[in-house]
Amino acid sequence: MAEPKKIIIDTDPGIDDAMAIFLALRSPEVNVIGLTTIYGNVYTTLATRNALHLLEVAGRTYIPVAEGSHVSYVKATKLRVADFVHGVDGLRNQNFPQPKSKPIE
Repeated sequence: MAEPKKIIIDTDPGIDDAMAIFLALRSPEVNVIGLTTIYGNVYTTLATRNALHLLEVAGRTYIPVAEGSHVSYVKATKLRVADFVHGVDGLRNQNFPQPKSKPIE
């Protein structure tokens, strides 16, 4: 069997990305070496919180999370999130506790 491919997942963790992250963490084909966050399903701050929470649930707190941009790189683009699909917190309003870990600087 080949060495697992090292990957960094760029994510806006809502329900869909949460499932994808959990699948990647369990896959023998990849080695998740980091997560980066961006707005999409939720604003970047919540995306980062969700990424940290998911890694805690998976027991992988050693995987670093880097918080991405809070603004669009495309001028005149209004930030819109999918709270109508994923809930205000991106994870169907489950009100999970604050993660213990922090994003990297």
